[in-house]
Amino acid sequence: MSIKGSKIQTFPAGSSIPECEDSLWLIVNGVVKSYTTDAEGILITLGFWGKEDLVGKPLSTIAPYCLKCISDVKAIEVPQNQWQLVSQNLWHHARQTQQLTFIIRNNRMARRLWLLLEWLSVKFGKQSKQGKLIDFKLTHQELAEAIGATRITVTKTLKEFEREGLIDRPKSKYIVVKHSPSISLP
Repeated sequence: MSIKGSKIQTFPAGSSIPECEDSLWLIVNGVVKSYTTDAEGILITLGFWGKEDLVGKPLSTIAPYCLKCISDVKAIEVPQNQWQLVSQNLWHHARQTQQLTFIIRNNRMARRLWLLLEWLSVKFGKQSKQGKLIDFKLTHQELAEAIGATRITVTKTLKEFEREGLIDRPKSKYIVVKHSPSISLP
């Protein structure tokens, strides 16, 4: 996709993507987490975004709205006068937001975590002999924030999933989802 006058910008893992009121960011590669904080300063994950996803303040009415690079990220700034070029990406953004809402609205915490892992494996996973490898580092705390759980609950549930043979953790913070995903992405 060609965005006039825009070049690919690189952001290292752990850095923030600049907040722009009249621009969006089209992710070329890498993983970005959008989040906010509530009045008590508690972090609330709004989504995980990857290749060909659009992110940016204009897509949200939530303040603060922050973008953190989970991995090294390459992105293109898309000014407002060129948003029509990325309209398909905007539809994808809306569908993904609904999928994440469905995941966090499940009553059982273990089910929420399982649905999130399945969703991450479909969106970001790379096929391996054992299953779908989610090969970027997600801490137990980040998973907990994404589903509204405690870190301790996530750690216990991940260990249970591992004992049941649903996942494998070949490296610290990497996860292989062994079970066939029951959700699908458009």
